[in-house]
Amino acid sequence: MTTETTAQLWPAEVTLERDGIRVEPLALAHEDGLRKAAADGELWNIRVTTVPEPAQTRGYIEAALKQRAEGNRLAFAVVDAATGEVIGSTSYHDIVPAIQRVEIGYTWYAKSRQRSNVNTLCKLMLMQHAFETLGCAVVGWRASHMNFASQRAIERLGAKRDGAIRHHAPLRDGSPRDTVMYSMLAAEWPAAKAKLEARLTKGAATETTLTRDAKITLAEITKDNVNPIVRMNPGAVGERMVATNGISIAQGTYSKNAWFRAVMANDTPVGFVMLFDPTLALEAAKTQDEALDSLYIWRLMIEFKHQGKGYGEQVMKLIIERAKSMSTIRTVSLSYVQRDGNAKPFYERMGFRETGKVTDGEVEVALPISRA
Repeated sequence: MTTETTAQLWPAEVTLERDGIRVEPLALAHEDGLRKAAADGELWNIRVTTVPEPAQTRGYIEAALKQRAEGNRLAFAVVDAATGEVIGSTSYHDIVPAIQRVEIGYTWYAKSRQRSNVNTLCKLMLMQHAFETLGCAVVGWRASHMNFASQRAIERLGAKRDGAIRHHAPLRDGSPRDTVMYSMLAAEWPAAKAKLEARLTKGAATETTLTRDAKITLAEITKDNVNPIVRMNPGAVGERMVATNGISIAQGTYSKNAWFRAVMANDTPVGFVMLFDPTLALEAAKTQDEALDSLYIWRLMIEFKHQGKGYGEQVMKLIIERAKSMSTIRTVSLSYVQRDGNAKPFYERMGFRETGKVTDGEVEVALPISRA
């Protein structure tokens, strides 16, 4: 169901409804409902979102209405059509009528409605209206480099990652964020629409059948798997921490001590790992600033869309098992960049501890190998 209510600004205000979910123009009348939705999970405490605190709800709506008057934003309340309960909010924003562009964002839902079909329904309705009614040439999205859930949700829509604008905007706590930009062209919409419709029909939450139970192995890089490995995206945070896989493969090719492999989940490439193994060429290793009794993790990345499934931990266990099979190896070591979002908590959970060595701003950690 689609109902237009005004046409003074582009896009005109509109109400969209499908499968029990309605998006309608945000108004002051939604204040109480919006406050209750945000309280479901105390969403304002999440650092990477812009969900209003209870006392700021009216100001949040007034700011959206001001942006509407300026032609920059059309905000919606997301409503349970059966009960009339407000369950979240979303918007068209950064609207550029001259080139028929809108972005979809300012999106959040009550915690009890997350991991349901609500987001897919809302995005499908807004994208369909943008491309098929408004005649948009492009629809865009943006997310904080720290908001991994939002980035994955955008990628599941079929949007293409355009890149990241570094040091672009403040987070809630005032620290700077990188902004990851995505877009979808009108020509890409039919295929994306078909996938979203199929997802709703099947009730599927993801585009892939790979789960935490997938078998992780380390395989040689061949002509059959090199292209997807080179194209892998570690996410905006990962890009700040590690070189691309293409560079790593090139560097590994020219190092006698490099041991690099594709990370495979079942038969699908999902990551890349490269070790500095002193045992491969001991004399060459002696010329490097690396311990001869340590297996050094030079590079490790899991593709962004497959992060959060425990694959990195499984890779670490395989590396540790490899180290245990090598009689001269006493530790597994690595170093990490001292930046927001680094993997220090992960390394600590795996048992790595700081050695006290810091090189070019990177902190070295090591894990003693036990062969008991």
